[in-house]
Amino acid sequence: SHIIHMSILTSLCLLSNYKFISYAVCGRPTKQNENHFQRIIGGNDAGEHTIPWQALINVGDSRGGGMIIADRWILTAAHVVTMNGQVQTPEIHLGRTDVHQILETPSLNVTAVHVHPQYNNPNGLNYDHDIALIKLKDPVTFEAAIMPLCLPSEDDRYDSGMIGAIGSERCSDSLKLIPGSRKPILTDNMFCAGTPEGRKDSCQGDGGNGFTLQSEDGRFWAAGIVSWGIKCGQKGSYGFYTKVANYVDWINKIMREN
Repeated sequence: SHIIHMSILTSLCLLSNYKFISYAVCGRPTKQNENHFQRIIGGNDAGEHTIPWQALINVGDSRGGGMIIADRWILTAAHVVTMNGQVQTPEIHLGRTDVHQILETPSLNVTAVHVHPQYNNPNGLNYDHDIALIKLKDPVTFEAAIMPLCLPSEDDRYDSGMIGAIGSERCSDSLKLIPGSRKPILTDNMFCAGTPEGRKDSCQGDGGNGFTLQSEDGRFWAAGIVSWGIKCGQKGSYGFYTKVANYVDWINKIMREN
């Protein structure tokens, strides 16, 4: 019943004209999880304030997640906010790591949902460009429980074997285990993660959540978005994630123009 993945922020307050102005720093939570393996199948419960960028997203009877990346913007997967090819207006909840507690918080008003224009997945086999941005009506106030996650920078690297990331050849080979001809496509806009023996994986309900990595300076950044997978936690199968670094220009363009 717990929602997944890691990140952070701190606030610096300056006294100016007798008013406090708060400046948010991304990817630096006030508390760290002692166990850094993701909050996933085979993972651990996340403590309060350890993943403050975490958002819970409800669309009808479906549940997913997202990441706070600015005071009015949530990053998620396109499939989380799309039903039968139509973009939906979701409910957004922030501030807690326990599902039951977070659902008791007020749902935030959404003014726009921007699905990547090239996302087109009518048969559930094409998750290319599985990325979307949600704009909130009012800016959220950053605090220990609600902080933004960093977007990838030019210095951030996707290294195979780091926190479960898997080389592309093994990702591709894992799809050969799927019986029949209806197989999802694999593109350079995706990566996969997991362990060869299975038992650790993201699963249904985790869609849109962040796969975060930590840079050398300790800053957490949005490496991936939970996108799709074949079963969950099975030996030889992996979870597939939208590669956020490929979309930084699109993300910044949407936020700048809207």
